[in-house]
Amino acid sequence: MNLEQALRGLQAKAKDAPANAPAARAPLIEIFHSVQGEGRFVGVPMSFVRVATCPLRCLYCDTPHSYTASAQCVVRLGGREQAEPNPVAASRAADHVLKLAQSHDAGCATPRVSVTGGEPLVFPGFVLEFGRLVRARGLRLHLETAAIDPEALAACIEQVDHLSADYKLPETLGAPAKPELALAPGQGFGERHRRCCEIALRRGATVDVKIVLTDRVLDPSLERALDDLEPLRDKLLLVLQPVTPFAAAPRPLPRAELERFTATARRRKFDVRVLPQVHKQLQVP
Repeated sequence: MNLEQALRGLQAKAKDAPANAPAARAPLIEIFHSVQGEGRFVGVPMSFVRVATCPLRCLYCDTPHSYTASAQCVVRLGGREQAEPNPVAASRAADHVLKLAQSHDAGCATPRVSVTGGEPLVFPGFVLEFGRLVRARGLRLHLETAAIDPEALAACIEQVDHLSADYKLPETLGAPAKPELALAPGQGFGERHRRCCEIALRRGATVDVKIVLTDRVLDPSLERALDDLEPLRDKLLLVLQPVTPFAAAPRPLPRAELERFTATARRRKFDVRVLPQVHKQLQVP
């Protein structure tokens, strides 16, 4: 079984539900409001919907609790929490997010919600229906994804206003959840990452591409990523994210390496930002 077949299998399982269930549901970890942000939107207050399930195992991942769904999703509304049984209907998730927007974004010209993970593209039907519901009420939908499944993205892109797409460097990946998702030596997801960006750009969405840098990353690996992204260079924002030490990536990126990687991207004429994770420093979700 190849990568594409494995991803299709995950999505087929996501569609299994009782006959009287809502058309689109997904297992969720949490729904909350934060200034966490991502890429160019770091520090921008918005709501978040965190989807459970991920086919990858990044060495730097600091949300391993999102790999599998619990029986309930946590919804943080103001100073209180409530439990929502999993899987959650897109309509129910939209109701919660609209309440958060009313509470936190009153008067805001462009209220936003980010669907993140885990990996939301395991559930493109959920993203599509949820997007229709919240965008009809004036919210803009952000999608944060590993960007390894262009077909799933194409199925929901009409409701996506901003794409935050990862570019996974091979040195940052551990063994995937299933052996059939493993990459052969010398291979990467570069072509899939680029196709996802192309789909979003054709839709008219803004696009950020995030590359996490650990002390294992080699210069040829970053150069290869920049080669893959070069045809889209003038249409996206490149975000270099020095790793936040966690679990299998316990060491920070040395300053000299960060400066060298940044210089490489600038020399290649990318519009680049160096942005570490800020939410832990701010002590917000």
